[in-house]
Amino acid sequence: MSYPPTDPAVAAAASVLAGKHEAARYNEYGACTASGYRIDEGRDGMARVMHVVPNVDLFDPERPSDDELAEERQEMVLVYADTLEAAGWTVIRRGPRSRKPYLLGAQP
Repeated sequence: MSYPPTDPAVAAAASVLAGKHEAARYNEYGACTASGYRIDEGRDGMARVMHVVPNVDLFDPERPSDDELAEERQEMVLVYADTLEAAGWTVIRRGPRSRKPYLLGAQP
């Protein structure tokens, strides 16, 4: 997500989600350092919301599996959808259900 958000739908979605959820954090190189939501411009004035996680250390024997990461992404996208719907937004769930789910949200 660009700071400050320039797309009105992105800014509006960020204001709804920021009250209840943590945004993903990134380092100076653009790599995700902390899990959270990410909002990009969608299509037709909608916001595209996804859950991102930091890259895993492939040498860490305790690292989460791909399935565990996919489950976290799916679960959190559903939570974000619930938050937006409670605020009156129209939500369309998209993306593969198992690996990279996301949603498109339109303001009320």
